[in-house]
Amino acid sequence: MGWLLDQILDWLAAAILACLDALFGVISSALLITPNVTALPQVQALTGRSVLVVDTVFVLAFVAAGVLAMTAGGSEGSRYTVKDLIPRLIVGFVAAHFSQLWCGMLIDLANALTAALTTPEGDSDGALQAIKAHITAGQDKTAVLLFVVCVAIIAVLLASTAFSVIVRFAVVLVLTAFAPLALACHALPQTDPMARLWWRSYAGTLAVPVVQGFTLYTGQWMLTDPDNLLPVLGLPVEPGGVINLFVVMVMLWTTLRVPALMRRFVSTSGGGGGANMLGTAVRVIVVQQATRSIHGLGRIRAMTR
Repeated sequence: MGWLLDQILDWLAAAILACLDALFGVISSALLITPNVTALPQVQALTGRSVLVVDTVFVLAFVAAGVLAMTAGGSEGSRYTVKDLIPRLIVGFVAAHFSQLWCGMLIDLANALTAALTTPEGDSDGALQAIKAHITAGQDKTAVLLFVVCVAIIAVLLASTAFSVIVRFAVVLVLTAFAPLALACHALPQTDPMARLWWRSYAGTLAVPVVQGFTLYTGQWMLTDPDNLLPVLGLPVEPGGVINLFVVMVMLWTTLRVPALMRRFVSTSGGGGGANMLGTAVRVIVVQQATRSIHGLGRIRAMTR
């Protein structure tokens, strides 16, 4: 039966390695790059609709500000309100109409930072190639089961990474199309936290490939030069051994955790009123649902008595 188990494990290892080749082909050219979605026709169409809505709203806002300025009379408080409101309206209007320019510049900046933090030659998928080489070299005939388990974990991590790349592209596309409406919120103090939340969300989304590139490039050193790095960490040097597979798993797990860390940064930083209002609303809904459940439980107990 031992030979049958070895044949099954070899077949599983070959199948998983084939899946890894497909996953590497998916993410090697897209993991560390944010496409400039401002050139997409769909984004341009959605942006045009958003700008049309902004123009309609701002016409009414400027008319209201003018009427308020003419009818303020001698009221110092009204004049101060108009003096504070008109610059905000101008800033919001200009920011909304130049939103695609800001988005394109931020995307180019993120890609430039990623290229600067990865290999000097601009080979952004060098770490992925190093991972692939060590997975192939780590196939040990004396511990096939351990190799299959490690490679299966790596395949799951790679699939999750590929899924996160697609989600990041979708988030960038939605935020870019929504940019005119979001930046128009700078026009009022009450809606300014929503615009700030958009800035944090867009910056956090674009920072994901930058941090992932830095993480992969740092881990690449550990894979390509284990003789100098592993002994410093107190780890044995085992060329082609299982220790390299564990290094690969840690690299991919850390890379996969970057979007979650950025999401936590976006939701907690700034202390904006928009986030506080959203958190308060969620807490109120949860308390109401819990209270209703408790009341229903009390009525059931009363009926059973």
